[in-house]
Amino acid sequence: MSDIETLHSNYQLIEKAIKYIDAHFKEQPSIDVIASNIGMSKYHFIRVFKEYVGVTPMQFLHSVTLNYAKEHIKESKSILDSSLDIGLSSVSRLHELFVNLIGVTPKEWREKGKDVVITYGFGITPFGQALIAYTDKGICYLGFIDNNQEAIFARFKELWENANLVHDDVKAQTYLENIFINNKKYNLLVKGTNLQVNVWKALLNLPNGVIATYQDIANYIEKPNAVRAVASAIGKNHIGYLIPCHRVIAKSGAMSGYRWGIERKKILIAYESTHKENAVEVRDATLEDVPRLCTFIKSVSPKKKEDEFDHAAMLSYWIENVHSHSLLLAIQEQEIVGMVTLMHTTSLLSGERSAYVMEMIVSKQNEQSALNALFESAISVCAKKGCQKLVVLSKISDVKLYKTLGFKQTQEETFVYTIPSDK
Repeated sequence: MSDIETLHSNYQLIEKAIKYIDAHFKEQPSIDVIASNIGMSKYHFIRVFKEYVGVTPMQFLHSVTLNYAKEHIKESKSILDSSLDIGLSSVSRLHELFVNLIGVTPKEWREKGKDVVITYGFGITPFGQALIAYTDKGICYLGFIDNNQEAIFARFKELWENANLVHDDVKAQTYLENIFINNKKYNLLVKGTNLQVNVWKALLNLPNGVIATYQDIANYIEKPNAVRAVASAIGKNHIGYLIPCHRVIAKSGAMSGYRWGIERKKILIAYESTHKENAVEVRDATLEDVPRLCTFIKSVSPKKKEDEFDHAAMLSYWIENVHSHSLLLAIQEQEIVGMVTLMHTTSLLSGERSAYVMEMIVSKQNEQSALNALFESAISVCAKKGCQKLVVLSKISDVKLYKTLGFKQTQEETFVYTIPSDK
């Protein structure tokens, strides 16, 4: 059995378990009862479930409860304030995404796909059966199937009413395996109004494992009173999973309103929260990191030989003087992808503690994810040291970047971030 067939088979069992749990939630069924009702032994069920989702059934149940969702929204708020906004304001962010988005031309919109050749087919994924369709410009449809193949196909045909359709299940399965198993990038060809496309662009920038509310998306596209329109746009997303509408939930924390099934939405959210691929971790630098840091600095900002100085000695100084300095590293797949140096000081007049960002360096390939992680960690470190402000004193080429992070520009080259008292 291939990898995708195994995952597909496991998904069907887990979906069956979730449906049983949802139907008998008030009874709080035990693992033995759940396993028995889906035709598996207790320990085999636990093993398969954990292999697929990454957590035990009980941990999963906790992750899809209303209270957990409410907590997760709070935790995600600071990420959304920086990561979502930065991502949408930076073209380079798109290079880190799983996919790129292309809108149809006015002619293609008006003629509903006339003269456009679309190859489509049915296949299996780790999250059930699916219909996928694509053109030479990119994927134009991806919908999951639950005993409703005809209805899903009808939606697809309605969207591309006048297109020339070519049925090929073999090629469709290859595309699905490339997406779900091989993580291959594909462009997306979308058909929607300006508002819908803007909403879908916002969804593309939601990081793995992060959930947002409809209000969050409405605020970003600068239409805070258009929550219903945003919800409608999300509901009309015709490229499931790749445009991750499953990551948006109600402000109350309720996980409802997914056109491809609430059970699938719960599984996708839980699965992604425990499979954050290539996640960036931030930690304090140690003296053992100095050689690698020297190499990283030179690779990011190469200088002429006559301009070089002793990076190792300076880095060691920052690492050893922990009371007045901080040096944080962003690590991804055991490689250094970013660093930030902070200097902590106290005002003689007011006694106010502040931290100054001396340098924040990230690799171009990991720019936004490293910036987000370093920013969050810098705030946490400063808060623990009793700082009220985080200040940047340097020439910043991307003013908008720091403003979207939450910094206030107080002078031409000075940006100040006020650390919340509850940090």
